[in-house]
Amino acid sequence: MELLNINFELLATISSVAGGGALGGLITYVFNRKENKRIKKSEAVQSEAAAKREDASAASEMMGLLERTVAHMERMNSYNETNSESLLKMVSEKDLLNDRLIKDLELLQLHRIEDHRRITGLEKKVERELERRKESDFHFCSITACDLREPPLGMLKR
Repeated sequence: MELLNINFELLATISSVAGGGALGGLITYVFNRKENKRIKKSEAVQSEAAAKREDASAASEMMGLLERTVAHMERMNSYNETNSESLLKMVSEKDLLNDRLIKDLELLQLHRIEDHRRITGLEKKVERELERRKESDFHFCSITACDLREPPLGMLKR
C-alpha cells in the first residue's frame, strides 16, 4: 500500500481550488449573463453599424463616381454633337463647293471648245486669206492701164 500513499491534504486543497474556481465561475456566469448578453448585443450592433457606415461610405463614393461619369459623358456627348454638327456643315459646304467647281469646269470646257472652234475658224480664214494674197500677188500689176493684167482691174473676186 505504499504505492498508494497519497497526500490527502494536497488532494483536498487541489480539489477545493478547482471546485471553488468552478463554483465561482458558475456564480459569475449566472450573475453576469444579462450583462454579457448586452455586451455581445452592443458589440454586434456596433459592428453592424460600422459595416453600414462602410457600406454608406462606399455607396456615396460610388454615387460620386457615377455623377462624375455622367458629367463626363454629358461633356463628351456635347463635344461629339458639336463636332458632328461642324463636320456636317463642312461636308455640306464641301459638297456645295464641289458642285460649283463641277459647274465651273463644265463652263470652262464649253469655253475651251468654243475657243477651239473660233481658233480653227480663224486659222482657216487666215489660210484662205494667205492663198488669196498669193494669188493676188501673182496677178498684181502696178501699172493701172496694163492690158496684160489678169484679172482686169476691179474684177478680182475673193
